[in-house]
Amino acid sequence: MPRTYTAQAGDCVSSIAHAHNLSPQRVWEAPENEALRRERTSPHVLKPGDTVTLPDKEIRQVPCATGRTHTFRLKGIPERFRLRLHEDGAPRTKVPYRLVIGDVTHEGETNEQGLIECGIPPGAREATLEVGGEEYTLSLGTLQPVSTEEGLRARLANLGFLEDEASEEDALSEAVARFQAEYGLMPSGTVDERTRHKLREAHGA
Repeated sequence: MPRTYTAQAGDCVSSIAHAHNLSPQRVWEAPENEALRRERTSPHVLKPGDTVTLPDKEIRQVPCATGRTHTFRLKGIPERFRLRLHEDGAPRTKVPYRLVIGDVTHEGETNEQGLIECGIPPGAREATLEVGGEEYTLSLGTLQPVSTEEGLRARLANLGFLEDEASEEDALSEAVARFQAEYGLMPSGTVDERTRHKLREAHGA
């Protein structure tokens, strides 16, 4: 019988599914989670208090030849980490980086779009990024939905339009107007559904 789980801070569908030995895709696409999919649109962004239905485990039979070694891989593991670095509106390309998540270290260079992409454990909550002589601590899974003010402020700050997530309302309105102007929207400074959609699209989640 399906169970329910109440999302906590830092949770996403992948981390929840991994903790319950389920496939992230199976959890996200469960019919009981249809309302959640409509509300959140992305399995990577949940709000604390969201109810996630955990479907029953699916028992499958797979024919295998005897006397041989077989490998089975669970879908959604590892999870994909994607981070795009910008500076003054331009992507930071070919910049060496070092990303540390627990006891796993990834090293390389950002691509032509300033993107870092690699596999990470589904339950990872924190990472350390060293790039360009600077070090950043990244909180994974804590981004709130764009429908919330916290999620709105975080995306504007990450994209460089808002200096401080705790800025006053006037600063927030100015940041929204600058974002709208840059992305071809009427720079009203008021957040509507088109602005939220474009912000989610520009941010990547």
